[in-house]
Amino acid sequence: MEETISLREIMEVLRKNLWIIIASMCLCAAATFGYLQFFVTPQYEAVSQVLITQNAQDQNSAVQNSEIQANIQMVNTYSVVIKSPRILKSAAQEIGPQMSLEALAGKVSVDSVQNSQVINIHVVDANPDEAIRMVRIVTKHFLKETPSMMKISNVELLADAYTSQKISPNIKVGMLAGMFAGLVIGVVIGFARRIFDERFKKEEEIVARLQIPVIGTIGNITSTETASHEDNAARRRKKK
Repeated sequence: MEETISLREIMEVLRKNLWIIIASMCLCAAATFGYLQFFVTPQYEAVSQVLITQNAQDQNSAVQNSEIQANIQMVNTYSVVIKSPRILKSAAQEIGPQMSLEALAGKVSVDSVQNSQVINIHVVDANPDEAIRMVRIVTKHFLKETPSMMKISNVELLADAYTSQKISPNIKVGMLAGMFAGLVIGVVIGFARRIFDERFKKEEEIVARLQIPVIGTIGNITSTETASHEDNAARRRKKK
């Protein structure tokens, strides 16, 4: 039989199952914190910057502007060159025999500052010092190989990597996600209890489900009334 739940009943279900919802949120948040803290390896990122310089010697502003626009368009090309096997293979060999070309490619990412001639080279690793060392090596080989590869020498180091920062896991975001998941789970459990609870709570439910009229009701018997009835029965037995 199809059954609908009113807004008042929804609020009542949430109120009665509030402790389940709160416990579920706390449990999921604690589980998420424990997982991120003890089972997820932290990752650190080091960044170096490369500048696409200007080759034109002419001081004419129109020539300079066209050269700058051409250099900005070349940024995408250089971004691909940085992750090319020619650059990463020689960098991986210098990093160490345990570093393969594929592994290094998975650690390196490249982006550029919008409408600028600056390229950012990122390296992510579980060891913060290794992240710094690897990004320096990749940047060095890019600056070394580019002149002979591109037949041009308009790249130079803008900022070398000296520090690295932790980028994952984000404990705060993870715990918020865990609390939200716990909220959803708690609400689902609350409504599941309501749906699968077959007990009658109102007279209207009896009429709606069983299609029979209610001919009478029995009120709740309190403990005081029960004790009073027992005392009366005891006095009657004594009189006999």
